[in-house]
Amino acid sequence: PRSTLFPYTTLFRSLAFLILAAFQTYTGAKSGAASEATAVLDMSRTAALFPASQRDRLRSNLVCYGRAVVNEEWPAMRQGDSSALVDHWISQYRSTFGRLKVHSFTAQAALQDLLTLAQTRTAGRQQRLSDDTPAVPTPLWAALIFVGCVAVALQLGMADRGERLRIQGLQIAGVAAVVTTGLLIINFLDHPYGTRVGGIEPVSMRHSLVLMHNLSPGLRPPCTQSGRPV
Repeated sequence: PRSTLFPYTTLFRSLAFLILAAFQTYTGAKSGAASEATAVLDMSRTAALFPASQRDRLRSNLVCYGRAVVNEEWPAMRQGDSSALVDHWISQYRSTFGRLKVHSFTAQAALQDLLTLAQTRTAGRQQRLSDDTPAVPTPLWAALIFVGCVAVALQLGMADRGERLRIQGLQIAGVAAVVTTGLLIINFLDHPYGTRVGGIEPVSMRHSLVLMHNLSPGLRPPCTQSGRPV
């Protein structure tokens, strides 16, 4: 009867919808981190169009920014926080923008490109930070667990004494396994920066830092490897 199937259909539809929503959170976090890292690398490349002293100052600030993102902000995001150290290096490279010499058309175009890339970097970081907060609220988790328990209890209530115990056990275990798997998938996707296997790591920013080092091998940024000022 339809009344018997209602808890199952409601539960499975809810699981499917929430898995999709959590997957969008996961992919959004990954996309934001990638666009941020790409923008930082492109800003470092554009800095080559300015005099050597200004180029090195800007690249140094960007390297420190990347180090702070990898070593300070990424662990903070797992707790739903951001890093004040990253904000410090943002203010540093922005102050460098105000001291750039733009006496030629090339320099003007380069500055405009830097400003555009800075907006892209900001958008990427904002997206990355916004996705560190779980999208599935606690009341919804409670409702899902309750409906899952109802579905398993219904399966137990519909057990037929004339049927083999093994078959009945498989049916109950199947429903419980589907519910548990769905909840685990939602929990994994809704916490994209977890330390478990599959969690999003700052791979893109690390790759950008390597390429930025190749641009200026002799550069000495004013920060430690963790991004703290020296």
